[in-house]
Amino acid sequence: MARIEFNLSRAYLKFISGQYYGFLNPLRLFNKLDKDNNGAYRPLFDISIQLPEKEFATNALSKANSDDVLEYIMSLEPQDPIYLALKKELQKDSIKEHRQKLILNMERCRWKIKDYPLNEKKYVFVNIPSQNLWAIQPDSVLSMKICCGAFHTKTPLLISKINLVQFNPEWGIPMSIIKKEVSEHAGDSAYFARHRYSIIQNDGDTINPAEITSAELRSGNYRISQKSGPGNSLGRIIFRFPNKFDVYLHDTNNPGAFQNERRTISHGCVRVQKPFQLTMFVLPDLDEWTIDKIRLSVDIKPETDKGKNYLQNFRHKNGAKPLRLINSLRTNPETPVYIAYYTAFPNPSTHDIEFWPDRYEYDKQMWQALKPFLP
Repeated sequence: MARIEFNLSRAYLKFISGQYYGFLNPLRLFNKLDKDNNGAYRPLFDISIQLPEKEFATNALSKANSDDVLEYIMSLEPQDPIYLALKKELQKDSIKEHRQKLILNMERCRWKIKDYPLNEKKYVFVNIPSQNLWAIQPDSVLSMKICCGAFHTKTPLLISKINLVQFNPEWGIPMSIIKKEVSEHAGDSAYFARHRYSIIQNDGDTINPAEITSAELRSGNYRISQKSGPGNSLGRIIFRFPNKFDVYLHDTNNPGAFQNERRTISHGCVRVQKPFQLTMFVLPDLDEWTIDKIRLSVDIKPETDKGKNYLQNFRHKNGAKPLRLINSLRTNPETPVYIAYYTAFPNPSTHDIEFWPDRYEYDKQMWQALKPFLP
């Protein structure tokens, strides 16, 4: 009887904590998948979630012998609109693959995410499986395609706030890319000129590419940057937000990639299809002249008479010289950004449940871990 009592109490606590907090811990699951070149695990999930606490278990056990225990268990089920929409779809969808995705994404909805952006009135929502970004506010939804991290350089899942928009950024190439891709071209001046790369010593001196070896580039004593402007890998606009991965949203010099069905091609950052429209979303209170100065700075035709006259006079005096009126602008207020992974979700534009491929095989990992909890 004691053994039965113990096992029943354990099963009861496991079920209700799973129902309320989630049956899986994403911090453990997703941060033990990929290893870097040094054999250490790469963190892929950096979202703060609430985990079961002692007070929850104590309260749950006090309810176990009460008359309203069933009512208590039912009350723990999430009431989030997205969870309820997925549950409703599960009740009527008989396709096996769809049902599995619905169950897994209902589990994602159970995770108690702190500072959950989808509760905000205005936010940017990036979903990796759908390869889409939605900029959402009460009266409109701006939708666009994205390119995100490849399978071996996955875009991390995170929550932050966009605090800075930069125009015509230089690209400081990460050391991981220098070691894997750039260092093999050491000594090839044409390669560095073609990509507009500069090799810079730690003391600030610029080095002739013809005079450096692959080993020296991999040593960490040099940094490589790509000049701003047309052809820059970051494009003309970048959206920065605090995170420990040094990833961001940015424009691209290869817009043709947005026509591909599979767009998991980057080193981890997210390329956005409509950077100027996203700029207007995160900077909604700009006056028309400031907006035209942004247009002029990124080589978009101005729309105001003042902007058109300014461009005409500048071209008359300077020819084809680049016009750079604005380098960066701070967002105020900052805009929440949520980089997430949902393979079944109500499309923010249509509100219809859509299903998307398991591009990083996170569903596969979750299903294996969730199986013991399923009937």
